[in-house]
Amino acid sequence: MELQRRLEHWLITLFMLFAMQLYALDVKHFTFSHLSIADGVDNQRIFSVCQTTSGAIWWSSMKGVGRYNGSKVRIYRLDDGTPFAHLGGRVIKMATNDKAIYAFDNRGSIYLFQSVLDGFKPVASISKKLGHEVALNDIHVKDGNLFLALHDGVYLLKDTTLTQVMKGTYVNQIVPMMGHLLFCARDGVYNERGQRLLPYNAEFGYYDEMSGRLWIGGYENGLHMVTISQNGKITSDEFVRISDQNLYRNPIRSICPYDDDTMLIGIDGQGVYQISRDGRGGCSLLFDANESEHSMLHGNGVYAMLVDSWKNIVIGTYSGGIDIARPISTTTAIYQHLANNQQSLLNDNVNMVMPLSADVLLMGTDNGISIKNLTTGQWQHCCQGTVVLNASKKADGSVLVSTYGKGVIEIDSRGNVRQIYTKDNSFLKDDHVYATLYDKDGGLWIGSLNGDLVYSPVSQISQKQAECRNYPVHDVQAITQLTSGQIVVGTAFGLKLITPGSAEVKELDYTPAGVTDVNPFVTHLLASGMELWIATDGGGVYVYHLGKHVSRQITTTNGLPSNYVRSLVKSRDGRIWIATDEGLAFVKSGEGDKVINANYCYGFNREYSRGAAQVLPDGDIVFGSTTGAIIIHPENVQPLNYTASITFVGVNCDVDSDKLQNTKVFNLLNQGRLSLSYRQRTFDLQFESVNMRNHFDIVYRYKMGRGEWSKPTDQQYIRFVNLEPGEHQLTLQCLSRTTGTVLDSKTLIITIAQPWWSSWWMWCIYIALVLLAFYTAWQVYKLHEKYMRLTIDHLKATNASTPASVPAADEPEEVQVADSDEAESDFVDKATQLISEHLSDTDYSIDSLCREMAMSRTLFYVKLKSFTGKSPQDFIRIIRLERAAQMLRNGRSVSDAATLAGFENAKYFSTVFKKYFGVSPSKYK
Repeated sequence: MELQRRLEHWLITLFMLFAMQLYALDVKHFTFSHLSIADGVDNQRIFSVCQTTSGAIWWSSMKGVGRYNGSKVRIYRLDDGTPFAHLGGRVIKMATNDKAIYAFDNRGSIYLFQSVLDGFKPVASISKKLGHEVALNDIHVKDGNLFLALHDGVYLLKDTTLTQVMKGTYVNQIVPMMGHLLFCARDGVYNERGQRLLPYNAEFGYYDEMSGRLWIGGYENGLHMVTISQNGKITSDEFVRISDQNLYRNPIRSICPYDDDTMLIGIDGQGVYQISRDGRGGCSLLFDANESEHSMLHGNGVYAMLVDSWKNIVIGTYSGGIDIARPISTTTAIYQHLANNQQSLLNDNVNMVMPLSADVLLMGTDNGISIKNLTTGQWQHCCQGTVVLNASKKADGSVLVSTYGKGVIEIDSRGNVRQIYTKDNSFLKDDHVYATLYDKDGGLWIGSLNGDLVYSPVSQISQKQAECRNYPVHDVQAITQLTSGQIVVGTAFGLKLITPGSAEVKELDYTPAGVTDVNPFVTHLLASGMELWIATDGGGVYVYHLGKHVSRQITTTNGLPSNYVRSLVKSRDGRIWIATDEGLAFVKSGEGDKVINANYCYGFNREYSRGAAQVLPDGDIVFGSTTGAIIIHPENVQPLNYTASITFVGVNCDVDSDKLQNTKVFNLLNQGRLSLSYRQRTFDLQFESVNMRNHFDIVYRYKMGRGEWSKPTDQQYIRFVNLEPGEHQLTLQCLSRTTGTVLDSKTLIITIAQPWWSSWWMWCIYIALVLLAFYTAWQVYKLHEKYMRLTIDHLKATNASTPASVPAADEPEEVQVADSDEAESDFVDKATQLISEHLSDTDYSIDSLCREMAMSRTLFYVKLKSFTGKSPQDFIRIIRLERAAQMLRNGRSVSDAATLAGFENAKYFSTVFKKYFGVSPSKYK
């Protein structure tokens, strides 16, 4: 019986371990990114991380608080006036609920984030309230009040009143559980009534609502899983073994669930571990910073950890900044070179990819070959110092590797390497080998840069060159075999077609009908049924139908990311994948040439390498690029499948910016309206769209009114300079950089107030001034009219006794200074004669004429205006112009006529002459 019980126990244990392994997370399930000083993080010592309802990630460091929205890092300072004495050993942490974000330090200073100010505002200083130094370790927000975990107990801060809830123990953390609070302290776990429920040093606690269990991480007593009944009693307390090592001696500072099956444990100094959510099966290492297959972190001192809305694991460490593990979906793995790390690629320029077996992958680089065991995660390297270009697999599972300058190398299924073909020991004419191919009959085709294309039959060994056949085909880039058995060779100068056994080389013309501009530089080939897909360097893809002998072209106009195509591969579902120098796309079978740009997927947007694409045994596809190698799940790559929404964050003006930091402006922005003064018409409008998974694909564009759309950019603000007064409608869109699909659109009505000189009350003043001006002019006119009447009356009285006196008019408004045509003619003749006598005298003025006429200037003006309708100035000018015209008709030059007619300025003379006669003086006859 005892033996049977032991056997059952071991079977159960083995089953649990098997189940743990079955559902366990692995490094290969994630891709990784890192936020450090280079990305804008102010300090890499991270104490806490959290996520707000917007989706953004927040963290606290020793210097302040950081925020990451997927694209940009923003740093907030809490209080520039912090005493120097408080900076030593300062620890800043964060606490959040659905409505508030608090930051606090271990010296007792508490700050609240205010969105309208886009900054933190001081709330309280606990040390000042208590009158002594404190150690503030945690904050919990409940019903708008703050529970504070201090060095001497728990306090409640309600409004400005501070009361002690529990005293006498050093409390590390406050844990909410079933509507109540538990306090993790150095000497145990307490409830709200101050009763000690557990006796050991509790560094961190997490209540799992799904299982109803309390997870307690100790300072040096490991991990415990505790069950507490509804009445608050402990019903079970299980010690959970993390590993065979003494890891329980390290503080457990973070615990959080990943999914329904897995709990994550952050251990200070050891990294991140995982355990089944029911606590069975034991822990296993997930991530650390050591030299191993788990080495993905930049620090082992895990202080904080969370799983965000996109299932990303965000990890803050004591010395390594922020690490983000993103679960794979489309991208299963990205391999890159890590400096001084042999467990990584030799070089990021991956020119060749080839599965050596189901779990071993070859990657040829500019610095040799890296071999990755996909099962164990281990790397090995060979051929260092060699530029590897291409590979083809033999029937026995070994691989021929072509190199640049070192001929052809063979790697067997065990990873053993030997050099087999060079121009010194074989039929090769050039060691710069770009392509190799084993045909259906086992014959080997080798194409190089400057040497002939070589064919060697299956029975041929390298030393017997007589059986080999050379073809005058150089600059070979790719070789493939058609279903007909013919060999197609892609070169830098077009396609060559060779029938095995024949010495003839034919040109394969893939020119589409009606097209003259055809790209001849072939980079890769793919035979798919009756179609030959031809990748070119700058001309996109040509698809040649082998039966119909017709061709069509696929370019950026069809949706390709670029016309510089590097490789082609066909996935198991029949899609053709096209790798370019600007990303990845695919063409669905049965949908013509409809190209889907797939760069919205994480890791896809990169420059791919020529011919470096292979389908792996499990159906995944591996691509080589200039920035490492990438493995994708093709079945998970579909047209655009994510969303993002725009949020207006705030407004920043060059002047009076503080007047916009208020709740009214914040609420108006959320309602789609913004009102600014005339002084504030130069401003920045800030916005964002938070998506931690696809942030790299989101760009923005905008237009004003019915204007043109701006060029898409990832910039998360718009700068307006001297926006005109009035109402403007701004339409802002966020869209996919890859496909151009609009993800969200927001409209904002921006109202710029009129300047004070254009306000309604100033217009009232303007109108009043205009009316005053008219009134003044009218009064002046009335005074002038009165003066003229007095002058005429004076003239009448003076000339009443002479025969030429002027009789009174019937109407008092009319002025009559002569009673006969004779008097008028004599007046005009005399004036004309006097002007003519002084014609060339430029100093002869109206005053001179009035003196010789024996009249005052006013009387002369009245009479001349009455008789001729001209003013004295116009009258004199006309006489001068008429005399000048007469002189021109008599043969005088223009300059002489102008001078004799009394015009000093020839240009002025020409202007007034043309205005009077309609032609210039030089053309007057």
